[in-house]
Amino acid sequence: MSDIVSQTAEPAAVASGDNAGMGAKERLLALLQKTAAAGGTISPTANPNTEHGYEYVGFGEDVKRDLGILARRNYLEERFFDRVVLCPKCDSHHLNVREICVTCRRSHITREGLLHHFRCGYVGLPAEFVTTQDGGYVCPKCKGKLHHLGSEYDRFGKAFLCRGCGVISENPPVEAVCLACGAHTLADDLVSAPVLSYVLTSRGAAAVRSGCLLDDDEEPVSVADAPVYRRTVMLEFLDNEMKRLQQFNSRFSLLLARSASPPADQKAAPPLSEWLTRLRGFLREADLIGQVADSLYVVIMPQTKRSTAEALRQRISKELGPDSPFDLSTVEIAEPRDLAQALTGLTTRSGAS
Repeated sequence: MSDIVSQTAEPAAVASGDNAGMGAKERLLALLQKTAAAGGTISPTANPNTEHGYEYVGFGEDVKRDLGILARRNYLEERFFDRVVLCPKCDSHHLNVREICVTCRRSHITREGLLHHFRCGYVGLPAEFVTTQDGGYVCPKCKGKLHHLGSEYDRFGKAFLCRGCGVISENPPVEAVCLACGAHTLADDLVSAPVLSYVLTSRGAAAVRSGCLLDDDEEPVSVADAPVYRRTVMLEFLDNEMKRLQQFNSRFSLLLARSASPPADQKAAPPLSEWLTRLRGFLREADLIGQVADSLYVVIMPQTKRSTAEALRQRISKELGPDSPFDLSTVEIAEPRDLAQALTGLTTRSGAS
């Protein structure tokens, strides 16, 4: 993968950005020091009011991004903690999951036991059998009387009865309703995201003891004052997503943005940094955008299917309008060759421009 992207041109020189007055190196080192002070491990705490239902208490707003950077640079080691099921439309974890009727799709269903009449073979709900005064049943099919459990009839299994339309089903579909956006999604189409804890590595402990990071050539940087990572950092992000794909079968999507040549009259159009800032504003907090060549940008969308990425692409294109300098496309990464093909396509188009 690195060989493919290395064929593209390096972005222009850029400068590091600060967060709340603290440089990137100082912020990352402070996070390592807090991890060491906490016993060498950072574990998330459940909080339904936060993104994906977990937070790292006491570690600041940018902790998820910074933890990922430190893990990719081997200062921290990722450990699996939990998995959260998410709405594929808005990424919310606030889901109401329940069975629904196979016919009318309503959730007004109840679980009922079944009666089996041995003589005629009829199987039905207890409510279908007339109850006799002596506690027996009358079969609705053959009108035979059932008195002896085990010799004349038996109870077995469970079925779901829809109180709305009356349909009986043994395995009704499971659906989730997102309480944030109202989207209805079948259980098989839901997405999930791993929740991670982080453990201080020997490299991280060495950085804490020395009071400085062991290298600083991979810090996140901005391009033309926009929140965009440089090529070498994006390669590490992509490598990390591929590891997640192989370990957790965690597919992801890419939003590919190719910028057009700058207009002849620069004063007539907003600078590219402004467009990049607007583009970043439409992305989720977990999405990562970086420059892989002079006119090529890639957005990594973790735990995102192609359909969701395409819906976001269409919304971004609409919001940016016809004057946007970006040609946007999407691709889902389900196996290593998908990423190789996507990056090769980017490189080819870049050389043709």
